[in-house]
Amino acid sequence: AHTFRPGKDLYGRITAGYLETMYGGISTEFLWKPVHSRLALGAELNYVKQRDFNQLFGFKSYEVATGHLTAYWDMGNGYYTQGSVGRYLGGDYGGTLKLERIFKNGWRIGAYATITDVPFSQFGEGSFDKGLTFTVPIDHFFGTPERRVYSTVIQPLSRDGGARLDVQGRLYNSVRDYHQPNLADSWGKFWR
Repeated sequence: AHTFRPGKDLYGRITAGYLETMYGGISTEFLWKPVHSRLALGAELNYVKQRDFNQLFGFKSYEVATGHLTAYWDMGNGYYTQGSVGRYLGGDYGGTLKLERIFKNGWRIGAYATITDVPFSQFGEGSFDKGLTFTVPIDHFFGTPERRVYSTVIQPLSRDGGARLDVQGRLYNSVRDYHQPNLADSWGKFWR
């Protein structure tokens, strides 16, 4: 992965290799996020190929280009929302809406819903995906400062419709921690 700054208020990322458990390829992302703004806009484009089921170095014949345009909004008091539209891993088109609450101790709880153009007759509940997300900072368990977290997603069904590539290091979560007001809220941790 390589991150860079192509201009003022602009951030970029290029990632190549095995991007997640089931896909390898290349992923690019650009983010516009002014330091003092609650709004951020992002664009992501991926070209991936499905990995062999044995998880070694081989690939299957399925390949797909995916991408999303995303708007992020900091609603204040630890509430964040994002809306994405684009193409998912199954080749379906649709949108995702996510709401997340980040507590001052670093814990995160969120919910999302996705609807795509996959017909119900093809995947049953495949055109609609929903779930809950939980993120817990590791330092709560060890008592030492640590930036790593444990994250999990609870989904009632995991179907092909609305599946999105799980690329590590997406820009918005990395950038927002160092922008106002998050940086000002965490400044007291510097002096501990």
